[in-house]
Amino acid sequence: MKYLGGKTRVGKHIAPVLKQIWTEYELENPKLDGYLEPFCGSLGVFRNMTNYETTAKFWANDYHPDLIQMWSEVKAGTFVYPPSISEAEYLAAKELPSPSAMKSFVGFGMSFGGRFFGAYSQKYLGDKKEDFCKEMTNSLKRTAPVIQNVTFTNLDYLELKPQNMLIYCDPPYAKTKFPIKYRRDTKRYDVFDSDQFWTTMREWSQNNLVVISETTAPDDFVNIWSQERYRSAAQSGRTRWAANNSATHNTEKLFIAGNP
Repeated sequence: MKYLGGKTRVGKHIAPVLKQIWTEYELENPKLDGYLEPFCGSLGVFRNMTNYETTAKFWANDYHPDLIQMWSEVKAGTFVYPPSISEAEYLAAKELPSPSAMKSFVGFGMSFGGRFFGAYSQKYLGDKKEDFCKEMTNSLKRTAPVIQNVTFTNLDYLELKPQNMLIYCDPPYAKTKFPIKYRRDTKRYDVFDSDQFWTTMREWSQNNLVVISETTAPDDFVNIWSQERYRSAAQSGRTRWAANNSATHNTEKLFIAGNP
């Protein structure tokens, strides 16, 4: 699934790290009650976690109402996949009242780079034969079987009160130029308070095992894993592998509070 800032590619590398942390933690501590992602997004990491052999519960949350509605319907098998989406249908979907699974499907899956209703991607293909609607459909159908044990909620992460859980956070990065549009009835981007986020992570870490994806973190958080990754809305070979392109090549890092 195309999703700006998602972990579709790197998720398969992050998940084994989280599973190892989970296993090692439970060797010396009581078993964790569950796994939570407060910013689940495109489930880039989550879809690789649900096969972990445990009786713990799996909880996926996101503030985007249309996104959570879509995942709920995909899980239930009630979402009706469209055979195609024209530019007129794309513009009409933008006006659908939230929460709307179709609005999410079109807004992310049919937009350039997965930026929610950023621009109708299909018209930028040129001579390419890529079918974004079909790709989105196939992606969601592949995901459906692995999220049957997941509970989905649509809340601000500050409303969550987790206890004794492994929590993986992939928040809007502090240096992100274009954060996701979360609000229901506004054309403006939300402003994410990074300072408040790190304060909350310190609080959660008192009663949970918290792992955070970011490129940087405050000094009291420890970097436990890193990997070079490519991050851009455009998947052009010319821009993707451009030499010294620091805007698109970054080091993905995982942090925890205190000592690892």
